[in-house]
Amino acid sequence: MEYIITKLSNPNVLIYLGIVIGTQVIYGLWRYLKRRSIRKRRKDRGLTDRILINNAEKLASRRLDALVQSGLLLASILIVPFILVGINKDSRSALTIAFVVLLGLIFFNATNVVQGFLGGLAFKTIAAFKQPFQIGDRVTLKGISGKVISFDTFFVVLKTLNDDQISIPTHTLWNEVLTSANGGDRSSLCVMNFYLASFISASQRQAAEDAIWNAIQSSVYYEPSKPMQIYVAQTPEAIQLTAKAYVASTYNEPLFTSDVTEAFLNFVSQKEIPLAPSSWKIDNPRSFFSDRNGTGRKKTETEV
Repeated sequence: MEYIITKLSNPNVLIYLGIVIGTQVIYGLWRYLKRRSIRKRRKDRGLTDRILINNAEKLASRRLDALVQSGLLLASILIVPFILVGINKDSRSALTIAFVVLLGLIFFNATNVVQGFLGGLAFKTIAAFKQPFQIGDRVTLKGISGKVISFDTFFVVLKTLNDDQISIPTHTLWNEVLTSANGGDRSSLCVMNFYLASFISASQRQAAEDAIWNAIQSSVYYEPSKPMQIYVAQTPEAIQLTAKAYVASTYNEPLFTSDVTEAFLNFVSQKEIPLAPSSWKIDNPRSFFSDRNGTGRKKTETEV
């Protein structure tokens, strides 16, 4: 311990620490004087602190400040020791100890950042080979659905249907279920449920089913090259028609669903086919599968 203290009292170590700390102090002072000058000029022009401020530019300026400040810190820690050793080689061991101590302090105080970086880097590396999802996919991560617009070491950025951008830490995805709607393809499967009253006749049910077929096939968002199916589930309270069809572009699924639902509701309203009440629950339903010709077969219990 006494040996380390003796080494750290080396004049070159003091110069090294002075440069590291000094760069941060000087940059902070420069930023303070610059902001003070801007406020003074605004006050001279009769402007308040808030008026005519572009929030986007302000945020970009703060990001630049953070990058410059962190860049100065890393540069002073990594580069200055080599310069000082080149000037005085006798201070090599002392500067090495100071260098290790400073790096240790940085990593100790930034443990979460380091863990996030390493975990995110590992996940991104595995994802490059396994490809659970990729940029452009419509996915569900940690219960949030959206389009993947960015995927880097620290964050996966999703754009939701409401145009919100959600940033999810990459390293937190290791123990999560990852759902991709299209798996790299342009099209994706769309599942739509429709509920009819349980007491309707067979002809009314078949008419409603045909209306769904026609609505799907006539939608401009439908992908005709992929299979289409309808499942029927029955309980004493309701009849559920579940349509499965592919939308040509996965991002148009809400529009596709809206097209088909609107056509279905218009049809049942015109034909006066009653819908199921709002409060009902399927419990051990008896299900059938319908093909394109409208024929059915009873499904086994494992298929339901």
